Amino acid sequence: MSAQVIEEESVVQYYRGFPFQEGIYTSFQEFIENKPKIQSNFERRGDQLFVYEDSSERFIRVNPNRVWGYSQAGNVYISQEETYWRLINIGALSHFTAIAITTIQTVDNFGFPMTQQSKSLQQLFLDFETGKVKALKYQYLKPYIERDPLLDKRFHRLKKKDRELILALKAYNELHPIYFPTP
Repeated sequence: MSAQVIEEESVVQYYRGFPFQEGIYTSFQEFIENKPKIQSNFERRGDQLFVYEDSSERFIRVNPNRVWGYSQAGNVYISQEETYWRLINIGALSHFTAIAITTIQTVDNFGFPMTQQSKSLQQLFLDFETGKVKALKYQYLKPYIERDPLLDKRFHRLKKKDRELILALKAYNELHPIYFPTP
């Protein structure tokens, strides 16, 4: 049996309800290999994640900045903006929403420095090939759509509305399936 045939048999195309290995991914690579490094007892409390530590016999909070994300109950969550967000549409371009925090340094009327933060809900997507997260905006999605003549023709007059961008992203995912190692 050739190496190519063995390789093809060891991966399966992603489908809705795919049985992701439950655990915490410390890197994007662990996610695409469906092999979370931390598979011990863990739980989510509100917007925080905790791992059970045997030596101290207690749950320890997981710093979201030190992990890529986690999988639990058939869902995948990505760490972004100091918390975790569920991937809504998983594919070559995986869609999710997150609250983005913008920090602005200003000076008040008396010359003292001030820090202001604003929060906004943003539509984002994860590029399965590179692991990079981008805003779901026309200028970032357009290069992906242009790679495929069928999609480019269908969405050549793509308006900049979120609904149309999400439809284009879903269409891209249908034409560009992703694969995971068999569970």
